[in-house]
Amino acid sequence: LGDHRGAIADYDRAIELDSDDANAYYNRGNAKSELGDHYGAIADYSRVIELDSDDADAYFFRGVAKSKLGDRAGAAADRKRAIELNPALGRR
Repeated sequence: LGDHRGAIADYDRAIELDSDDANAYYNRGNAKSELGDHYGAIADYSRVIELDSDDADAYFFRGVAKSKLGDRAGAAADRKRAIELNPALGRR
């Protein structure tokens, strides 16, 4: 609905209830990214990857956030891993 701050608050609460909820971290990362908090988004996507090292979308979007911060090497490494896990991401 475009209320990214409200969404973050909701995901914060969900994470308080279940600190292993990868979907909550992933979605909170998306909301943070929408607000320009790329460091926060990277932290959330990294937590998703800790919980599920095969989550291609988490690598992909972490790479996008790294790119926005000027980390070309980190972005390229994440994009490469994302495509290894899901070749369809190479067409994005």
